Amino acid sequence: MYEGTSAGARAIVGHVGRKGMRLALVDAGGRIAPGSTRFHEAATVTSISGAISGFQRELALPPGAIRSAFAVAGLVRGDAISVTRTRWFLSRSGLAAMLGHPPIILNDFEAEAWALAARDGAGALATTHCVAGATSGLGVAILRRDPARGITVIATEGGHAAFTPPDAELAAIVAALFPGRLSVGAEELISASGLVEVYTHLARTQGTAPRFTSPEAITAGADRDTVAEAACETIAAAFAAHLGNLVLCHGAWDGVIVAGGLGAALAPMFRRPRVTAAFAGTGRHARSIAQVPIRFDTVPQGELLGAAEALKAAA
Repeated sequence: MYEGTSAGARAIVGHVGRKGMRLALVDAGGRIAPGSTRFHEAATVTSISGAISGFQRELALPPGAIRSAFAVAGLVRGDAISVTRTRWFLSRSGLAAMLGHPPIILNDFEAEAWALAARDGAGALATTHCVAGATSGLGVAILRRDPARGITVIATEGGHAAFTPPDAELAAIVAALFPGRLSVGAEELISASGLVEVYTHLARTQGTAPRFTSPEAITAGADRDTVAEAACETIAAAFAAHLGNLVLCHGAWDGVIVAGGLGAALAPMFRRPRVTAAFAGTGRHARSIAQVPIRFDTVPQGELLGAAEALKAAA
């Protein structure tokens, strides 16, 4: 049992991602209860409802209805919601029957945006930010703050929008990696797996054997391996170009907030001329886009904290 008493639990929050499922309790103050967080590896979870039931038993939750909110890697629409690149799905009606309340189900980057908003506050001026993160996928949400109207978070699937190469080098790489494709989704390139594919392609193009096999090794090796450096710069340029398009599409003129491990690892590349040029683009608003600030910022356990914030907002 977590510190305190399970009788004080007000809600269950969860994050269901590709690598596993994290669950926690929310106390009366809307905070994650200390010691209540549990993580289940993907290989150990046979069903999401089973994991939740086990969590309730382990923490000795009293019987009765309990509110819930779950951040999910995937498109949050309909009753049955699939978790991207996994065998899992969440059923709104099933969770409502099991927990006694309709659950709040939100996209994982929608939850990240809620967590950032809660930490930073509403602000004195109305602002619109794009929150994006490259990890095993590419997530995008829009965060709007307004002193009069409060905080609004809009989930998007902008990571799956079509990617437009910002320069001839990237266009050639996209053509080589996706032969015969007229349209490529941004996430197919701007992600951990995309970095590995670009690195491997560049190594073979230069006639060398790839030294690294994981995205973590590639980003760590960028300061001593020219191929890894080129791959990181290439992915950063692709990411920056897509972010510039997202600013235009969503009116996020007050800034871009980049979350996620891969985004943080690529942060130094965003100071390079090729990457800044890719962000601004060459359209009629290039000068305005170039002035939009990019911030690298990740809230620890942001998905859980954001789910808790969404619960508070819906109360």
